[in-house]
Amino acid sequence: VTVPSCDRHNSCKSKDDEFLRSVILMTAENSEAGKHQFFQKLCRAATRMPHVYKLFFADKGTVAKGKDRVLQIDRKRFDSCIDHLVRAIFFDAFKRKWQLPISIVSPNFFSAIASDQIVPHQPTGNIVEISRQFLSAEPIRGENPEVFKYRLRYDEVNEGYAFAAIFYDRFEVYSFSSRELAKAAV
Repeated sequence: VTVPSCDRHNSCKSKDDEFLRSVILMTAENSEAGKHQFFQKLCRAATRMPHVYKLFFADKGTVAKGKDRVLQIDRKRFDSCIDHLVRAIFFDAFKRKWQLPISIVSPNFFSAIASDQIVPHQPTGNIVEISRQFLSAEPIRGENPEVFKYRLRYDEVNEGYAFAAIFYDRFEVYSFSSRELAKAAV
């Protein structure tokens, strides 16, 4: 999906786009398209500019008897990237800007390590299940679904917006926003 953007905003977020792609590709090992992007794009770019890519992740060691690595990301930066994406998709679909704050969750993020295993963040899991059910009747969109597909739902009367994205059939992100949630946050 391509959404118009001024040069200043587009240039400012190009490094964030690279960051987001890197985070997503680190979990896309089960996807052929993800593997291709990982080895053909990400690995080559990281070899050319290792100082940049070292800033994207903090290595926290291994789990599952050394089979998997735990990487910590800048969650605020990740959420900012997804916020831009969610707003762009809304603009593309409805030809107007979404002005309310957006909450973002992903089942691909974990809260801790215990007994050599990653521990899912339970509140996130509950929100993801509710979001999946809420969006299940909406059509799957996206011109290249093996890379990126999404669902969205907009309730104009109650000023509510829900969005789900799946990258490389592996990395899921859910977001939601409403006037009611914005009031509760104040």
